Amino acid sequence: MSENPLFARSTDACLKKYTELPPEDEAFIYVFAPVICSYVTYVLRDAHDRGIKRLVFLARDGYLPYIAALKLAPVIAPEIELSIVSVSRYALRSAEYGLMGKECLDTICLGALNLTFAKMMKRASLTEEEIEKVAEKCGMIGRVNDVLTHKQIRDIKEKLREVPEFFEMVKVHSDGKLKSVSDYLKQEGLTKERVNDTCIVDSGWIGTVQRSINKIVGGEDKGFEGYYFGLYSIPSGASPDAYRSYYISPGSGLSDLLRKVRFSICLFESICSSPESMTYGYEYSDGKVKPVTDECGNPNVGFIRRALVYLEDYSKVLASEDLKHIDNNAMLKMCEKLLKLCMGNPTKEESEALGKFSFSDDVVEDDMKRLAAKWGREELKDNSFFRKMFVKAGLKTGKVPVSGWPEGSIAASSDGLRKKFGLMSERCLKAVTEIRKTVIK
Repeated sequence: MSENPLFARSTDACLKKYTELPPEDEAFIYVFAPVICSYVTYVLRDAHDRGIKRLVFLARDGYLPYIAALKLAPVIAPEIELSIVSVSRYALRSAEYGLMGKECLDTICLGALNLTFAKMMKRASLTEEEIEKVAEKCGMIGRVNDVLTHKQIRDIKEKLREVPEFFEMVKVHSDGKLKSVSDYLKQEGLTKERVNDTCIVDSGWIGTVQRSINKIVGGEDKGFEGYYFGLYSIPSGASPDAYRSYYISPGSGLSDLLRKVRFSICLFESICSSPESMTYGYEYSDGKVKPVTDECGNPNVGFIRRALVYLEDYSKVLASEDLKHIDNNAMLKMCEKLLKLCMGNPTKEESEALGKFSFSDDVVEDDMKRLAAKWGREELKDNSFFRKMFVKAGLKTGKVPVSGWPEGSIAASSDGLRKKFGLMSERCLKAVTEIRKTVIK
């Protein structure tokens, strides 16, 4: 439980109200409700101090923070207007690709879990027939559904750079989407006239959604600034002052590194979501522009709806506390303690309860997997630090086991020394990866 008395009282109030909760619900009340509310508290206080008039939360990942803000804003920053818009990396990027030229390859060819050539092309909205044509140019005929290695992704990116037909296809699809996206953002008040008094709020990671919004809106000189729970990096050439991160920053400091190695983006996104599916695009209906989503909704919708109720109750109790003077470092320490245990060293019960969520880390969610893949003895062995490093470096052949939440896979399938060794191996790999990205450039 949180050692911070203000947040602990909210946790106690929720636990007293609800009994016999499933373990994933308990984890939400103990860990994620206080983490979300501390992030929202930071955003509201900082925005108030800077004179920001409006905060726009980006669904899906900004949905639960928005719900918490509705309860907390009246006592922290009642003058700030709150709103939420439905966007996605896919809906925004696929509309802006036509404006980017060959720079669009930087996001079309981003690595992901279980990435295939076909999935890569679907990011650019190519049809099956177009995918086959481009595959022929890239030497990928018959292999469009094979999972790609990091080296193969880099090679394909360089080959695509020399395929003019590919960029023509991308532009045709992009131009067909740009107007509806632009009209939707304008309808929701994201215009050039509001860039000075409006900030966006999202989960974070690499800041490309903010860049996409600004490019589409046309705010080249001065675009919208953003608040993020965590940032591993920001777009090349972007001003660091336009990106404000709470828990993880894109620097190479020791505190950020320690937080990164015990943090799971995939788990965070599985929990901080909305009941709806991702936004695939926009359509005109009854004189308005409306987001297009999958009728099936979020595959984790049952949990999300329960979490929404817990968060409303939690933030309501917290709103009765004196949040204006709570120390920001105290909130960060609380978040670190809660997250590093739940995400980085979960119990078997936690790993099984949270690991069963459905998740996809690609921009087009057409291949949902179990968040924590089920591993056996062989997968645990193949996931060892040195073997994975040798495979990634091309010094050893074979594949490495894939999981959206490796720590959950390890904790669910091992215990004792085997679990400790597996988790230590995973932390070492994350540390080396982050050091390479942030220090060795």
